[in-house]
Amino acid sequence: MALTVSPAIRIVSVIGLLLALGAGGALRFMGGGSGSESAVVPSRNSAVAQANDVVARASEQTKKIAAAATPTPKTAATKPKVTAAQPKAVAQPKPAPTPAPVSKHLSAALAAGLPLSVAQALAVSPTVVAAVYNPQAEVDGISFAEARAGAALAGVGFVGLNVLSRADVGTLTQQLGILPDPGILVFTRGPRPLAARIDGFADKETVAQAATDARAS
Repeated sequence: MALTVSPAIRIVSVIGLLLALGAGGALRFMGGGSGSESAVVPSRNSAVAQANDVVARASEQTKKIAAAATPTPKTAATKPKVTAAQPKAVAQPKPAPTPAPVSKHLSAALAAGLPLSVAQALAVSPTVVAAVYNPQAEVDGISFAEARAGAALAGVGFVGLNVLSRADVGTLTQQLGILPDPGILVFTRGPRPLAARIDGFADKETVAQAATDARAS
């Protein structure tokens, strides 16, 4: 890198050089040859000392100017990382649940005097097998299991009617009289819900056939 010296420093340097040259000429004039015993020692001559002092100060000033002119590496400023604020999700209010409409098949079955369990089953499936049973009788438990398996084979609905429950058989007893125990009742949608009746025990194949025939009719 090129070093630039100010005009003031240049002038000081030139003056120092001229003083040094003038001092040298004076020594020759005053002291004669170098072998003379009366020769003046340069370091003790005041003019030479002043010239050396001027030159030394000029050199020191030059070094300071050069040091000041030397660029110092700058540390790159680290920019703070700005993170964009994320918008908060606004919770949407949940819509109020819509009440399920009452099925017309449910209403028709209840109007026909069928128990609620049978009416609810007919609202889902057009044909329903109802097993009439006494929970205290062992044979009725086997008949109940066969009736449920038969309904599954035929792909129709299934409910159990407890003869000891007025809610299950009260209205049916009024319409049909004494119900079989165990027994099978097959219901369908329509003005005449009872499509088939089996008194006593029936295996799953018999129940499935009765349900299939009722569904076809």
